[in-house]
Amino acid sequence: MHLNNNFDKLRIRYFNILIFKNGYYRIVNTLCQNQKKRFTSKLCVTCKRCMIECAARHSQSQDVILASFEDPAPVPRIYISFRKDKPHATYCQNCKNPKCRESCEYGAITKFEDGNVIIDQEKCTGCWACIEACPFGAITKEAEMAVAFNCDDCKGYDDMACVEACKTSSLHYVEKKVVVTAG
Repeated sequence: MHLNNNFDKLRIRYFNILIFKNGYYRIVNTLCQNQKKRFTSKLCVTCKRCMIECAARHSQSQDVILASFEDPAPVPRIYISFRKDKPHATYCQNCKNPKCRESCEYGAITKFEDGNVIIDQEKCTGCWACIEACPFGAITKEAEMAVAFNCDDCKGYDDMACVEACKTSSLHYVEKKVVVTAG
């Protein structure tokens, strides 16, 4: 990301750190639990580095090189493909009323207060009803373990591997909207 002037630098919010690396300014998030990711297709160069880093983050070794030797091979929770000649990212949209959760008869899918929709792989029976129900195609099967999984926004980490891996900022952080209800 090139910053044209000091005004651009000031627009970066307090929970981000601006670093300069390899001739580019890069935004490094420090509080990703308050944020969600967004994809801007016109910036994507389809390098698929986000997919590689995601798979590595969710692998046993959590290392890009070592993960490539693991059996079963780790699978990313984000997919970059082409739709109508434009890059497209497929990942969990953390729906307000998730159809996947409604379709799961085993209570394996939970929508948390922070908005994340997570599949509990210990409760998942591999019926694949959630895969059929997801309108975004964001739920995948883990064939070896016969369970479903989706993007967990790297829950338990300080950053999202896919966003941090994206050199063009086509994947980037945006603030989550906090909905306050009277009660």
